[in-house]
Amino acid sequence: MAARLHQLVLIPVIVSLLSACGGTPTPGPELLGSIPSPTAPAAVPTDTPAATATQAPLPSATATVAVTLPPAAPMAGLVYQKGGKGLWMVGADGQAKQLSDKATPVLSPDQTKVLFSEGGDIWTTDLSKGKTARLTYTNDKVEAYYQWWPARPDIIVFQFQYKTDIGPGAGYLATMKTNGANYLLLDEETGSISPAALSPDGQSIAYDRAGQPWVYNFTGGNMPIFPKTFTEKFRIATNPAWSPDGRKIAWQLFGDQEGTDGWSAAAVLNLDTFEVTLLHRYTILGGSDVGNYHLAWSPDGKWLAVANQAERVEDGKISLWVMRPDSSEEHHLGTGEHPVWSPDSQTLVYYSKSGVYAVKADAWNPFQVTLPDGALVTDWITIK
Repeated sequence: MAARLHQLVLIPVIVSLLSACGGTPTPGPELLGSIPSPTAPAAVPTDTPAATATQAPLPSATATVAVTLPPAAPMAGLVYQKGGKGLWMVGADGQAKQLSDKATPVLSPDQTKVLFSEGGDIWTTDLSKGKTARLTYTNDKVEAYYQWWPARPDIIVFQFQYKTDIGPGAGYLATMKTNGANYLLLDEETGSISPAALSPDGQSIAYDRAGQPWVYNFTGGNMPIFPKTFTEKFRIATNPAWSPDGRKIAWQLFGDQEGTDGWSAAAVLNLDTFEVTLLHRYTILGGSDVGNYHLAWSPDGKWLAVANQAERVEDGKISLWVMRPDSSEEHHLGTGEHPVWSPDSQTLVYYSKSGVYAVKADAWNPFQVTLPDGALVTDWITIK
């Protein structure tokens, strides 16, 4: 993986980036059609064809609920929050057990610890011992978007903003040891709009640098991503999602389009060939064009769930799709967001304003899952 990432190009270009933790991005330069040898860091984007209305017609929103199916009992291994606070896990018996009552908690891959936020700092609870410890003591910063890294159980990846400059976005990329030691700034010059994505091999982190696609590699440092051939001119790339096999990175792209609020699409970058496959390019019909769009790979890598916030105007609802990463097949699930796959890739659960829903892969017939009001599924694990 590290060898492939060293093929990424670093080419000096003139580009106006966002401010560290917010601001308005400007269109980037054209993407080059080849990959020179690595040099110094720079930013990215592309050339654009004329806009066309190529998006598939959307089915009726009533398809979101399959009225012929009764609500399903909670599936074992579902992990969920309620209102951004507290964490519950559904056991093998279908009963939910509360693991934490803290804000924005995240369960560790080995299911023994929970990260949470308090006073702008990151804390952890050892579930077996019932002990809580504070990991950061940064009076000038607010840490958030913290993640456990399954491939690197010794570190935590997170992003922070300075308290004097709090604004929209995720902030600066950083890591530390699971005991709070070795607080390391990976990019202290430019902040991100969205959360970072962690490679399965534990070597690299994909993140947006002021809305442009970059990668941090532990041996090569920070470097921008330049696809080998790509003709779309995009303005922003956000919400990276690394494929389970580590060979692809998906991004949500946003570009300008005359006479509209712009266009958006999911883009899958193949790290073996550096070619890009554009999935479901659509015209933005109003509303915010940048947010947490939630790209979710199935564990077997065969599907990518994509939530499109501004694909159509319907009471602010988000349009949810499931797509093949090679663009050969796609399915519209109605309105929904925060997609989470089961460990066996056979079921997808997601949040809707009317509750939590699920679909079986290759059937795509949504049915409601019985969870408490306000439940938001954050993970689906194999119970140990």
